[in-house]
Amino acid sequence: MVNFQANYFEQIKTALPTYQNLAQSIAEVLSISINEAYKKIKGSSLLNINQIVKLSDHFGVPFLYKPEQLPTVTFDYLSVDQETPNMLLYLQDLLKNLKQIQSGTKKHITITTDDIPLFHFFKYPELTCFKLFFWSDSAMNSETKFDPSSFDEQIISLSKELNQIYLEIPCTEIWAKDTVHGTIEQIRYAFEAGYIDKGLAIQIIEQVRYCLTDMNMYAISSKKTIDPDHSFNWYNCDVLGSISYLVDHKGSMSCYNRFNTFNYLKTDDQSYCEQTKHWMQGLIKKSVSFSGQGEKHRNKFLYNSFAECDNLIREINIP
Repeated sequence: MVNFQANYFEQIKTALPTYQNLAQSIAEVLSISINEAYKKIKGSSLLNINQIVKLSDHFGVPFLYKPEQLPTVTFDYLSVDQETPNMLLYLQDLLKNLKQIQSGTKKHITITTDDIPLFHFFKYPELTCFKLFFWSDSAMNSETKFDPSSFDEQIISLSKELNQIYLEIPCTEIWAKDTVHGTIEQIRYAFEAGYIDKGLAIQIIEQVRYCLTDMNMYAISSKKTIDPDHSFNWYNCDVLGSISYLVDHKGSMSCYNRFNTFNYLKTDDQSYCEQTKHWMQGLIKKSVSFSGQGEKHRNKFLYNSFAECDNLIREINIP
């Protein structure tokens, strides 16, 4: 029990802002002395079930027990209703998680993906709104036309904030060879189905090009801003198997697995995260680097991606 309790307090500590004292926070939530709080943290005084419930509810950190003989992993699940998706709630949850990551002195995100990571889209309002619109089954299964002006201004504001915060977090991105293709096909489908008109379709394609130009700039300098701490490593791999985000934060790891387009499962199980990290490191060994000196391969990838954008613009412009 002591080891489980120590691990639990480590998880709570990770969830706290850096300026907040763990013992003082525990004492306030449990209505105990600072001295008793330290005993709880060190394991010399055990938590009771009521105290565990209070801590879990207050900090949003569940106390998890896993019998050693059972190879189980517990995931948190953010469900965005496919019928009536609340994109504002979705973005607010993303922002909460990203701010928590940003607050650590040591942090890093590793991504494997066959779609352009959504944080890059968020710099561009029309592209952001289009992706959110396309991901909404209810919109794409109705007669609703895409109208960027119908989106709440708070969505645009949150998106830009998410993009800015992501730029300040060191990361490694591993893209599949067809990572850009999916977005191009979504724009083609929406145009051919009548959800967007010619002018708007071309504007969104141009914003995809701007997004790729940003990627090129990050890769050339191996950082996303002028701050060298905001490092960026970009790889291309042909053998990706899933869209995963591995967060290394304050000495522990969390893993986010995307599914059903934009929903995701999150786990803080360190064994699972360690296996995911090992898998990602293996992918990097099989990958081609686009960062720094990887100019030849990066230029070829971008040339093909820009060509896809240009081909779609030509198709759209055909009378």
